[in-house]
Amino acid sequence: MQILTIDVGGTTALFELQLAGHTEQYKIPTGEGFKIEELNNQIAALERDYDLQDYQLAIGVPGLVQNNRLVACKSLPGLNGLSFDTVKTQGELKFICNDMDAGMQATCDAKYACELLVMCGTGIGMSIAFNGQAFTGATGVAGELGHCRVMTESGEFSLEQLASGDSVRSRKITTQDDLYRAGSYLGMGLAWTVNLFNPNRIWLAGNMMNNAPYYKGCLESLKQMALSAPLAEMKINRVDDMETLVCRGLSVMLARDYPRAQGS
Repeated sequence: MQILTIDVGGTTALFELQLAGHTEQYKIPTGEGFKIEELNNQIAALERDYDLQDYQLAIGVPGLVQNNRLVACKSLPGLNGLSFDTVKTQGELKFICNDMDAGMQATCDAKYACELLVMCGTGIGMSIAFNGQAFTGATGVAGELGHCRVMTESGEFSLEQLASGDSVRSRKITTQDDLYRAGSYLGMGLAWTVNLFNPNRIWLAGNMMNNAPYYKGCLESLKQMALSAPLAEMKINRVDDMETLVCRGLSVMLARDYPRAQGS
C-alpha cells in the first residue's frame, strides 16, 4: 500500500511518499498566504507523477484541529477549514491532526506514564502523552503552552510573544543575553508543566532549540523553577531528526489504526 504523509508547517510543507521499497520526499514553501487550493494542487501533482490512486493519506497541521477539521491556525490562516470535504485526493484520506500530536507518536513510549513534546519554532506548541496515548483534552485544545501568560517588568505577555521564533525575529533579538532571556521564559513555562504533570521525559524540538544561549536559558530556568521531586526522575531529550518528526508520527498513527497501511 502506498502512503503519503504531509507535514504542513508555518514556512515549509514536507510531503513524504512511501512506495514499494523506498521513500520519496518533497518540500514546498508555505507561509501566511498558503491556501487549501495550493495544498490540493501539490497533492494532485504527486498523484499524476506517481500514478497514485489507491493509497492512504494523512495530514499534520499546526493549530486547533477538531473532528478532522482545522478550526484555527495563526501561522497559516489560509488553511482554516481544511477538512475531509475540502481536501481533493484520489486516495483515501485517513485523518487530519495537529502536528504536535502527530510528532509525539514518533517519540513517545507506552511504558512511560507521561511524556511532553515541546516545539519552539515559528510558534510554541506542546503535546502530552499518557502511556503512549496523546491527551488532547475535552475539546482538543490541551497543550497550548504558547498561550500561557507571563508577567514581566514590561507587562503581561504570552509565551509566544516572549519566546517564539517569530517573536525573536520580529523584535530583532540577536544578543546572547537577550536570547538567553527569551529561552528562560520558555523554561518558566516548562517548569509549570513539570510541576503539573510530573513527566518521565520532555522532548525539545524546533529550530530555536538549536540556538545555544536560548537553549541554555530554557534549561537553566526550568531547573531553577520546577520542583525538585519531579525533576529528579525526569529526562530531557532533544529530537534528533526534527525535519521528519511529524511525518514519522503520522506513519506510526496509520500503522496503529490501520495495520495494513505499511508492508502490504
